[in-house]
Amino acid sequence: MAARKPSKKPFHETVAERLIQQLKDGTAPWQRPWMPGEGAIPMNPMTGKRYKGINAIFLLAQGRGDPRWMTYKQAAAAGAQVRRGEKGTPVQYWKFTEQQTKLDDNGKPVLDNDGHPVKVSVALERPRVFFATVFNGEQIDGLPALARKPVQWDAHERAEHILSASGATIRHAEGNRAFYRPATDSIHLPDKGQFPTSDNYYAT
Repeated sequence: MAARKPSKKPFHETVAERLIQQLKDGTAPWQRPWMPGEGAIPMNPMTGKRYKGINAIFLLAQGRGDPRWMTYKQAAAAGAQVRRGEKGTPVQYWKFTEQQTKLDDNGKPVLDNDGHPVKVSVALERPRVFFATVFNGEQIDGLPALARKPVQWDAHERAEHILSASGATIRHAEGNRAFYRPATDSIHLPDKGQFPTSDNYYAT
């Protein structure tokens, strides 16, 4: 008897597990002393729409510094290219209605003045869920550069002196992560414009 294939984990469980792990690690988006990138809320630059609900939460949890997310086809249509080997992030959409052809009392299609069938929106008995895979702007070559948010605070002379005297290599614009890399003996921080105050920046 053939073994049953394990069922795919529900999307909401995947999101919940990611957030729980980030809470344990202290890296959940709402726990950071910096803002999650320019524009903050994930959006699709091709449609101009922001991602909402569980999709927005899950995309924020990916820790990217670019708020732009799109499908492989949308990137190609914009003249850009998802880099080879990049892994996409799933998002889900629910469909509660669908377009159907309006029928007359005899069951024949109702036509408009141009002779085209008239469409009406009909509520579905059972909503349908669809999944799509999107890629972040950081994973795509050929997109216009993302404008960085200007720094709204003044540098602290004493703090800057301490950093300079330490001889530490500090690199910025590392997405939504702050970390030390032993291999290069360097400190990596988000862009300075993502920190709302100088205190947040220097504390990090």
